[in-house]
Amino acid sequence: MDASEPLQWRLRVWTRFLAPCEDVWRAKTDAGIAHDEFRPWLDFRPDDPDGMQRAVVEGRPGRFPARLWPLGIEWVTEIVESVPGVEFVDRSRNRLFSEYEHHHVFEPTTDGCRYIDDVRFVPAPGLPSRLVARLTERLFVHRHRRAARHLPHDPQATGVSVLRRVLPDSPQD
Repeated sequence: MDASEPLQWRLRVWTRFLAPCEDVWRAKTDAGIAHDEFRPWLDFRPDDPDGMQRAVVEGRPGRFPARLWPLGIEWVTEIVESVPGVEFVDRSRNRLFSEYEHHHVFEPTTDGCRYIDDVRFVPAPGLPSRLVARLTERLFVHRHRRAARHLPHDPQATGVSVLRRVLPDSPQD
């Protein structure tokens, strides 16, 4: 790998909720609940929370700002794809990430729903890649643990995470 080549990371964090996917979808597309899940690290208050929910539910594009505390980094999320009840995808570029793509996946299980945050990202140039990756992992594990306050869940399958570097020639799945 060329030392100048940016490092891409893939993070998967999942929780098994003991609730139907419809309930998990409703919680994960509610801006107020999303704000609570990321607190205190991400101040996620979209200017148009109803617009965010409509973008996800109707599968149409939308842009929604947030701030990363304590760094004060503006984080504008763009909803780029949505299959209501199954998955939605957002992308962002900011001072922390030169590339960021986040798949929110809802998988039915026999007793509820497995919710997966599947994130691929490249830390911005000049930032310590491994540190940004670990902090991103901590943010998402934190999010899953807080989400478990809103829905019944399996405590042994809450915020399970896998973080890895994506090598240039590795398969994408």
